[in-house]
Amino acid sequence: MQKTKPMPSQAECNPGDPEEHFLWALRNMPAFAGSGVITHSGFLRKWSKHLWEAGFAHRDYLASLADENGNIHVSKLPEQQIKFQEAFRGPQHQYNGAARWVRADEPEPEVTVIPDIRQMTQQENWALAYQLQAAGYKIPDPPQPSKARVFEESEVSHEQ
Repeated sequence: MQKTKPMPSQAECNPGDPEEHFLWALRNMPAFAGSGVITHSGFLRKWSKHLWEAGFAHRDYLASLADENGNIHVSKLPEQQIKFQEAFRGPQHQYNGAARWVRADEPEPEVTVIPDIRQMTQQENWALAYQLQAAGYKIPDPPQPSKARVFEESEVSHEQ
């Protein structure tokens, strides 16, 4: 019975296969305290393909494209097929699920512009306020002044 390796070594990977191109390099990626990340090979294959589609290529693969003088014409280089599109709505941070990977030729979405209410007319501001109210938004009351009172020692009764 022949054993099969779920994770081929660098020498065993097919550099022309996007799912194997980086597979060997994604194994046991460094993490905290010197330990490596153990991840299912299915994820690593998807990540390898993702890097390939993003336009990355390993040095050994590029060397195989070179002519006898060591030159590579740009037409031989892999094309970038995907690009990262920042979140078009919501907060601009890495945890916003509206950010995504799209085809490289996908147009950028229209940017959402929040109006500056200081530049709007009173009627426009009221219309906006009514829309917010109709959608269930409650505008909080302004904070009230503190009603706490400081008592001086002479005012405090020490009776028991």
